[in-house]
Amino acid sequence: MIACVQMKLRAEDYRTEESFAARIMGIMERIRVEAGEGRLLVAFPEHIGTFCILSNAPERVWAKGSFAQASKALLLHHGAAVLHQMVVHRVSPVRALLLARSQELERIYLSPFVAAARKYEAWIVAGSAALRWGQTSRVFNTAPVITPTGQVIYRQHKVNLVDMEQKGGLDLEPAPLNYVSAVQSPFGPLGVAVCLDAFHPEVRQRLQGLGAKVFIQPSANNHPWDDWQQQDWLRSSFAAVAENKEFELAVNPMLVGRLWDIEFEGQSSIIDQNGHVVQAQSATEEEILIRKDLLN
Repeated sequence: MIACVQMKLRAEDYRTEESFAARIMGIMERIRVEAGEGRLLVAFPEHIGTFCILSNAPERVWAKGSFAQASKALLLHHGAAVLHQMVVHRVSPVRALLLARSQELERIYLSPFVAAARKYEAWIVAGSAALRWGQTSRVFNTAPVITPTGQVIYRQHKVNLVDMEQKGGLDLEPAPLNYVSAVQSPFGPLGVAVCLDAFHPEVRQRLQGLGAKVFIQPSANNHPWDDWQQQDWLRSSFAAVAENKEFELAVNPMLVGRLWDIEFEGQSSIIDQNGHVVQAQSATEEEILIRKDLLN
């Protein structure tokens, strides 16, 4: 059984760590009830964990009128810790904020997924988040893979960054290509390519060479889902599986909804070598795509 989660971004789900946990557990409960018993693989969208940096923030942060204003208020709220990271690591204020909040962000983000994996006996690709790499000053867009025992067995770091993730935005770091690997699972080897990475032949070729059979593309598209974008999107998972037969199956969960003035659109899909097995009906609303008998 496979579930592809088109999750809708809502401010109320990130106000506290409890609200985020309730959101993830609610989605997973719904999936398990609909899926019934048996092996289960669930894939969530890109960056759903990044916004956990806002969890437990004071009301003055949430009262701002734009994401940029809220981010500035959050920087000021953690001013001393941010300044310390800036001085020690010689990084930008945004990177310093991510470093200062790294342990808390990772705990708030991953704890619900670990608990859900155990409770609902599922393999979960938990979307992604801007996570610190060890104790370094490096922050990657990272997609964790979690087993039904609650073990985070792998973290895939994004290689190719979009504008929102680069110096003028989140100030993340692109991972080297040799950080890309396949993950052994009961469903076959999993290859995770975070959003834009799925468009790049060198990432796909590396995963194919490592034996990946199931291609998972957690995505967050912050552009209008117009005709051009829909056509262009076919260059990623669809081309890899339906056209080039590089993998047996692709799962592309997409983030939708808005937070302040940042908006995401897209149609999630499950793709086999014959084309779309199923695709979300809406590019703006939450949907969960569940299919049986795709992974033997």
